[in-house]
Amino acid sequence: MGGIAAAAAVTAAAQVLDQSAPILHRDVRSPRRGVPGTPPGEKRPPATSANAVIGDEPAAGRNPAAIGTGEKILPEPQPSEPPAPEEPVMGHDNFGADRETELKPDANTGPDSRLAYVEVFNPSVVPFKRLTSLGAVRDDWTLQISDEHTQTDLRVGGKPTPGFDRFWGSVMIDLTPGMDLPLPSVAPQMRILSYEVEPRTDLVFSKDGADNFYVRSEEPGAKGLHRLVFLVEADPIYFAPRMPRTSTRVDEVARTRGAPPLPQLPRDVMESARQVHQFLRVKSGDPLGPTLNRLIAHFRAFAPKDIPNVTGRKLYETLVVEQAGVCRHRAYAFMITANALGIPTRFIANEAHAFTEVWVPEQGWIRVDLGGASNQLEVRNADGKSMYRPRGTDPFARPEEYTNGGFSGYSNLRDDKVEGLSEEQKAEAHSPRDSSGNGGNGGNGDNGSVDPNFDPDDQNLDDQSASPAPGDDLPVIPDEARKGKKPTSIEVTGATPVGFRGEAIEVSGGVRGEDGKGLAGLPVNIFLAPAGSGGNHAVMVGHAVTDADGAFTADVVVPYGMSLEPHEVYATTDGDRQQQPAVSN
Repeated sequence: MGGIAAAAAVTAAAQVLDQSAPILHRDVRSPRRGVPGTPPGEKRPPATSANAVIGDEPAAGRNPAAIGTGEKILPEPQPSEPPAPEEPVMGHDNFGADRETELKPDANTGPDSRLAYVEVFNPSVVPFKRLTSLGAVRDDWTLQISDEHTQTDLRVGGKPTPGFDRFWGSVMIDLTPGMDLPLPSVAPQMRILSYEVEPRTDLVFSKDGADNFYVRSEEPGAKGLHRLVFLVEADPIYFAPRMPRTSTRVDEVARTRGAPPLPQLPRDVMESARQVHQFLRVKSGDPLGPTLNRLIAHFRAFAPKDIPNVTGRKLYETLVVEQAGVCRHRAYAFMITANALGIPTRFIANEAHAFTEVWVPEQGWIRVDLGGASNQLEVRNADGKSMYRPRGTDPFARPEEYTNGGFSGYSNLRDDKVEGLSEEQKAEAHSPRDSSGNGGNGGNGDNGSVDPNFDPDDQNLDDQSASPAPGDDLPVIPDEARKGKKPTSIEVTGATPVGFRGEAIEVSGGVRGEDGKGLAGLPVNIFLAPAGSGGNHAVMVGHAVTDADGAFTADVVVPYGMSLEPHEVYATTDGDRQQQPAVSN
């Protein structure tokens, strides 16, 4: 595997390991993705990004002060915040709080007139909040929760996972001792890092066999309305998957290590699905990637239109053949078709949208949106929230019916069809994150393949013009930026000596004032520049925030397009209203 020297004597205080220079040649991503230097036999953690957790270490009953998203700092929502107008209450049978335990298909395949969606997460995942997950099919063709009564209590807390994306959640819950309440989620393998609740009480979190999440209290006095603020993280590959390997066949998926069990489909459902497979010209022995892409292309090409008022098998077959229906019809028919073929698939829904989750080797569960059709989407409770930006574009087929046929999911939140989002939020929603330090390719699998659509020369790197940056002879910061502010110094004190493109290095340092004391809460930008260039041709690869002592540590990803040569690490800070900007030596 080819490597690059990621850091070497970047400051007088930096520690440099005495080791031979790596052989520089064409880089191929390691099949064990993650941080270099992992002991033999131990699985490496995923590649990392610059998502910082600021303040106290997350734990039950203790949230950190803020999180970093790579571009923004998002403070903790206030647990004392009163209910917002029309805010759902988990535990009540009201809009935005109901978890459906089953879905009976219908023949109302015309367009939806108006949909309303309530956001509880920051960054916002509109319209992909998970509230209902259905993974089984009954004899009457109704979808239901798989293993509904088998719930597993979840551990809260622990060190955040490098490279994962983090979200604040804030919901109102109406507690009754011992009663499970539905809890929205952002991903099936979402991990709950911390929570705070007012009035204070101990909470227990759990999930069932379809990865529906729940919360309850077993305290006798825990009754009535409570505000729950919780911090979660999820693997970014769920939101921005890669095309599966062509070397994997469909009939090998369910036998892959870690694969969830396929649902036992009723005989009539299976027989009908096999007829649909023939119609779609897909077979279980076909390569997984092209086959999954073919299915997605077909179901994304649905359109809202009338069909005969039929039920059961006839309804399912009519939906597929006529390509008729909105989001719930697409997700319903796709879920049955894919599972019958051998690809584990779930139906996912909230109050406004239905989509699917597909399990693929080396990635796990991934989100697959099939689109829908609505004249209007009203987003509630999104004021002031950041928009979640996946770390890559959708790799699957996007026929014209999907991209231009109405409400087509996150990537097409069209201005004329969306209310409740600011122009800034809409623009942010249309801007995927890059694959450098502000993106990365975190994942829970050992996949060494590279997205075939990835272009290292077409990365959407952050605009660096507004912040100090290294360059020839380290440019002087303009007097205007220093005026009325106190002097600031920043230094890099350590960095991983060898890094691989697409993988992580750790950078540490500190920011101090003129009295030598550490400065807390200042943003830090991390750059890589060719060694000996004086900082010229530097590329921003990540961000961090200083802690209470002025120290910072950032796990940043080496961009795929980085040249194979020794590099130096630089750090800068924009300062704040009191402190000047600064650039490291």
